[in-house]
Amino acid sequence: MLDSGTREMILEARDDARRRGLRASVMLHRENSHLMRIGNNSVSLNTSEKLTRLDVRVLDGNREGTHTVLGEVRSAAQVLESIELSARKAASAVPKDYTPMLAEVREGVDESPQYDAALENLDPSVKARIYAEIFEAVGSSYNYSGSWSSGSMEVYLVSTANDREAYHRGTDQLFSVVLKHPEAKWELQDEQTGWKAGDIAAEATIERLKRYADLYEKVPGIRIEPGEYTVVFGPSALAELAMFALMTGVNGRLYEEKMSWTAQNAVGDRVLGENITVVDDPGNALTFMYGFDAGGIRRRKFPVIEAGRLSALIYDMATAAKYGKEPTGHECEPSISIACGTGPESPMEAVKGMGRALFIPAIHYMNLPNVSKGVFTGSSRFSAVVLEDGRMAAPMFSTRITDSFQNVFGNVAVLSSRQVSVNGSNTYGRRSPVAAAVPSYAVVEKVRITDCAESF
Repeated sequence: MLDSGTREMILEARDDARRRGLRASVMLHRENSHLMRIGNNSVSLNTSEKLTRLDVRVLDGNREGTHTVLGEVRSAAQVLESIELSARKAASAVPKDYTPMLAEVREGVDESPQYDAALENLDPSVKARIYAEIFEAVGSSYNYSGSWSSGSMEVYLVSTANDREAYHRGTDQLFSVVLKHPEAKWELQDEQTGWKAGDIAAEATIERLKRYADLYEKVPGIRIEPGEYTVVFGPSALAELAMFALMTGVNGRLYEEKMSWTAQNAVGDRVLGENITVVDDPGNALTFMYGFDAGGIRRRKFPVIEAGRLSALIYDMATAAKYGKEPTGHECEPSISIACGTGPESPMEAVKGMGRALFIPAIHYMNLPNVSKGVFTGSSRFSAVVLEDGRMAAPMFSTRITDSFQNVFGNVAVLSSRQVSVNGSNTYGRRSPVAAAVPSYAVVEKVRITDCAESF
């Protein structure tokens, strides 16, 4: 649980606000973050920060007021002052056309399912040493860049709705390195993630970068003609496709406003292939296991796609209030989990006998030209290769996909039998780790390639 001094001050202010008849919620967010950036084969940034934020929200009928304080909690009076300021903001706010919902901790939570003190306090020299090991082993003639974010996060939530409390503490990290050839300009990328100090292994990155560098050095790149291809999507590509598909397909607000690509469907209709099942699963250890949302709802398994059928929509508190629905515990990023298939361990084994296929580990610069039709576009960029009957044949120039979620997730021929973690955290805002658990690859037929550059 939160340290006793801070907790007692917040609870005292919460109780005082309740006695005054105020409807308020208080969320404390603490982070201890470290970021190392690599540029031109050396450390270009090495920075740490410890931040505490107090987010206060007060409801007054159809009005609401919010206030955020940056800094440690010093007294109950300080917290109460923030609540009173939020109340004054609410009193003068423009009324909404619905009655907002107050955060309410429905079940008491005190969790630290993935917390590692060693990672929270990881010495930056460990990061620098691992990067140096990779550069030396793969080859010092290349140009390297990358970043490594790590740290801890605490969240504590209470409201005047009841006496229950919700607390979460965890650690996370996202490691990346990009190898660039100084003349040929091709780029390779490798990422790792985890919540323990020892989860990042230099050997794994070295092996993968060497394998791709050997091909890229020896074989000229290939320009792919527009058309339909069998594509092997790596886990990063699969996770990003799923995130965008769910964000625009099962989002309650988009659905209610007839803007989602599922807007013409009803719950129970088949919208994707029968071999696609997607669950929001904060209990999966490959995610960061965040057990409640900012509305105080205990998060549990929440299937959104079952055997290709739309099984549920996601409603945050504002959307639920506006459209008369129950909030679904999604006042936070979902913990996407895509069910595995029966495919072999190696994606190369999966495409043996299929002729030419394209291997795209990650999709970059993804955008949505038409949300209501589920049309996306994005480029291959790093580490993309052409496969011939299950072997890496040649590097592939930067290649653009423009297709629909329904076509891609409706033509999955093989899903890996192994699930892996893909970190989707935003390192530019407050620390709020999120990860998807996805099959290690997916073989998809009839993917539309619409353009290919003449270089990497």
